[in-house]
Amino acid sequence: MHYVTILVIRTCMVQYLENYKKNIAIDMRKKGMSYSEIENRIHVPKSTLSFWLKKIKLTEDQEKKLNKKKFEALKKGSKKKIARTLQTIKEIKIASAKDIKEITKKELWLMGIMLYWRERFLSGNESDLRKGVKFTSSDPYLIKFFLKWLQNIGRIDKEEIVFDIFINKGQQRVIGETIGYWSDVTDFPEDKFNKIYYLKSKPKRKRGGRKTAGNIRFGLLRIRVKASSMLARQMYGWVRGIIRYYWD
Repeated sequence: MHYVTILVIRTCMVQYLENYKKNIAIDMRKKGMSYSEIENRIHVPKSTLSFWLKKIKLTEDQEKKLNKKKFEALKKGSKKKIARTLQTIKEIKIASAKDIKEITKKELWLMGIMLYWRERFLSGNESDLRKGVKFTSSDPYLIKFFLKWLQNIGRIDKEEIVFDIFINKGQQRVIGETIGYWSDVTDFPEDKFNKIYYLKSKPKRKRGGRKTAGNIRFGLLRIRVKASSMLARQMYGWVRGIIRYYWD
């Protein structure tokens, strides 16, 4: 009998506690609180709350407030997710940058060939490649790299290098700023940039989503090497050697 009495008392206490929590949950729901808010207060699973509160109807004003809270919670969660993603990307970039240590002369040589291949062979005009070395880009880092390649690998003197600027015709008023920009990028004096070509047409989207210089603030810079037919032929041969190695 003693055991049965204890069991009955425990059952009654459990039922009392459950009813107590249920009444509190109902009262909180009637006040317009969300399931998440109620769950955090009385520590009852949402599945149980859903069963208890399915008949409780909220006013239109309460529904609006709950929807606003949900939106704010989603917005806050989205911001946190974006922040975590950006931090992860930043950490990956820092770690990846450390992978690049010393670049050997052979690696520099190959990098320059591949860059020139991508730039010049896309045109499909192989005869143009034999006429001289030309490289065009709006990216200051690629411009810096190719100049370094010309001087260190191609053994081209600075006096042999000339530049052409291609810029939208509507940007004539900022040509002085443009020349100064490319002079700083290349470490060449401003008088080296006296050949300016103005683009009349509006920027057109190229294959792969790229655009022409019309929408680029400082336009495109073309590097040309005087009397460079020999170097151009060498580069043509190097590219053909790479093709033959991998595909022939």
